[in-house]
Amino acid sequence: MSMIYEVKLNPFYLTVEELCQIVRFKNRKSNFSKKMYGNHNLLFMVLYREKLQMSWDRFIRFANEINLPRQLGIKKMPVKSTFIDFVKRTPKTVFEQFVRSCRKLLKLENITAAIDGTGFSNTNPSHHYIKRSKEQKHEILVKNYTKTVFLADIKNNLILDVRTTSGHEHETLAFKPMVKRLHKCLKTMLADKGYDSMSNRKTCWDNNIEVHIPFRKWSESRHQEFGKPSKRKLAEQKFDKTIYNQRALVESVNSAIKQTLGGFVRARNASQQQKTVTLKAITYNIEHIQRKTKIVILLDIQ
Repeated sequence: MSMIYEVKLNPFYLTVEELCQIVRFKNRKSNFSKKMYGNHNLLFMVLYREKLQMSWDRFIRFANEINLPRQLGIKKMPVKSTFIDFVKRTPKTVFEQFVRSCRKLLKLENITAAIDGTGFSNTNPSHHYIKRSKEQKHEILVKNYTKTVFLADIKNNLILDVRTTSGHEHETLAFKPMVKRLHKCLKTMLADKGYDSMSNRKTCWDNNIEVHIPFRKWSESRHQEFGKPSKRKLAEQKFDKTIYNQRALVESVNSAIKQTLGGFVRARNASQQQKTVTLKAITYNIEHIQRKTKIVILLDIQ
């Protein structure tokens, strides 16, 4: 007599599948592919491995122990190179779109958001790049971290958008693109004094977003002191320090993602390092969404 076993889908996988539907992420790269592993399965395993903080070899052994291939409906686990090739061929902009789509699962609107920069250390940088830089006497240009800017919902501690760079680009350059992409759901923007710019404020005002950024103090000319108040002076009068003080909550998001998923990346080249940080942001959001919706993650160990 044959026995029927009930297969329980991993709740983490269900959330990833729902995100794939929102982003319209194709499950097949080509109609002529071997169809052994769909992109949705590969994305889930890449994120799940990031959640568990395992090396690829350990993750593949662990997946076989909990019978993960059977739960996903595949014959066997892919080899390590399959996962690496999947991350390489997927553009970083697609992963960033997954980060921005997470808010739709919680149906967030009229958001009070804060922006802040941080860094993820590179534990395995390219030896060739470092050697070449030293030979050219450009040691100061060698960066051992991936610069990251998070735009987060301070009420729900959810990452709304992320921007990663490996160069010396200033983090304030991420302000206007992030605001323009999410202007329909933003109500208030908070940022520290480093983002003090009338151009940044005008971007928010043009999109009907309230903005609270502290003003840097500049020495005033005689005309500014005794003449009509400038637009900057009028904007300074509307600054609310009580609302601005909530910006500190974005630091808890930076701390949480580093404590749970690690404040470092193991990839060697800059492109992979940036993608790894973006994958961490997606993983963090999915875990946070599951806690918000009171989904209990159960591992079906047989």
